[in-house]
Amino acid sequence: MPQTCTPVNDCDPPEQTSSTQNTLISDISTAVSNNRSQNYYNYTNMDPEAPLSRNGGNNPMNFSTNVLLTYRLQEMRDSEYLNFMLALLCLCYCAINAMLIYINYCNSHTPPNEEPPVSDYTYHLIEFWGTFGFALIECASLVISTPKSLLQIYYNPIVLKLLLFFNIVATLVPALMVTLNLEVFEITSHNIEYMNELTMTFVDMVLFFSLFEGKDNEGNGKRNSTFVSQEDENRIQYRNKVIATVVSGVVAVFQLAVYNGMGKTDNGDMVGEVPAHYLEFVFEIISSMIAFWFCMDNKFVAAKEIGLILYGKHSACNICDAKSFEFEKTYSNRYLNPLS
Repeated sequence: MPQTCTPVNDCDPPEQTSSTQNTLISDISTAVSNNRSQNYYNYTNMDPEAPLSRNGGNNPMNFSTNVLLTYRLQEMRDSEYLNFMLALLCLCYCAINAMLIYINYCNSHTPPNEEPPVSDYTYHLIEFWGTFGFALIECASLVISTPKSLLQIYYNPIVLKLLLFFNIVATLVPALMVTLNLEVFEITSHNIEYMNELTMTFVDMVLFFSLFEGKDNEGNGKRNSTFVSQEDENRIQYRNKVIATVVSGVVAVFQLAVYNGMGKTDNGDMVGEVPAHYLEFVFEIISSMIAFWFCMDNKFVAAKEIGLILYGKHSACNICDAKSFEFEKTYSNRYLNPLS
């Protein structure tokens, strides 16, 4: 027979069962809410002496429910990996130019009645397409992979990006010209390449000075260091801009003068082509070393922020402060708030 519920039976009335379930659900919700509050407190670290830890224990790894930190962590890991790859490519470009110096020597010392070890066509293809590839590397290191604020690198990021994009065009045009017809376009391609040394050297000097600007005593990337006033910082930026402009202009003019100022041979070749190539390859080796240094510095900056997110106090991240300042100066004041 089916069991009949009576007040003395063990089966509970439906009202009592519903009340027990509601109480249990309420207790669970309260526990989850308290746990979230405690985890948020652990991450925000309102007490400067309290360590950021998972579950409030002694685990040194931080815990956070902020999903933006997950995105930032992955972004820094990608930046670290990409900068390491770009640094290796810079070393490859350095090796290519060292090889071209030796080929330039061998070809220039080949007797007139013998074939050079490397044909002029192959030699110039490696030269021009290697320069175009390095222009892409420099553009990627500044526009895509750097975790730093561009305002830390150059006071006008828009001008710097325009120079990088112009550099890509100015290196691709002569590379295509020598690929189509070396004999017809060789002199024109070299003149375009050497005139483009003006922008390439300027970008190199900007990268070089950025490795020293805006760092405090501990090497942190602060935009305004405590021991450098705003007036001194402006003076330093102006000095570096003048030096970069002068050096880039001297390099471009010197290469053009060497290439075009020594006359032509009987068969129409430029007498200054061999010494101009020596100068070009030496300058490119220096450029590749500066770019390598810049990429490795980007890698170390990204690795440091990864450590701050995982194990340290992310509120001490100076790169984030600089990126926030860059966003306000570049987008917020200009586009999001046009009346300000």
